[in-house]
Amino acid sequence: MKTTILTSVFAVLVSIMNLNAKDVITYSNMENNELGVKKEYVTLDDKTSIPFKKTSYFYDEKGRLLERTIQKWNDKGGWINLAKFEYRYNKSDKASVITITKWNNKQKDWANKSSIYTYIYNDSNEFLSIKQETVDNKIKDELLTQK
Repeated sequence: MKTTILTSVFAVLVSIMNLNAKDVITYSNMENNELGVKKEYVTLDDKTSIPFKKTSYFYDEKGRLLERTIQKWNDKGGWINLAKFEYRYNKSDKASVITITKWNNKQKDWANKSSIYTYIYNDSNEFLSIKQETVDNKIKDELLTQK
């Protein structure tokens, strides 16, 4: 239920942004493979055809969003990452963890820290709250993982 509401809110926000962005064109591409579906949306300036934003979505075979990556166009370097969102689900296919990692332009790599949002449900699988934590991505211990 919460995932459906969040997805609906996201869709409305994207629609509003597209209505306000009158001088843009958005192209989409969809790629299917055995792991799932990758959808890419590239937004261009209508007059100059210069790209300025690309959003990529990866869905698993059940149609659940697993990853979203946002990039911006740089005339000198091509597509530059901005942020990556990773989604995990519980046994009931409800969102359980969302990890947000920003791009570090100086290091040209994903940032050393990520924000993790854990969805908490009761025994009846009803949503209770969200817990936010910041984790260090530079831990080298192979026994530790964020997932």
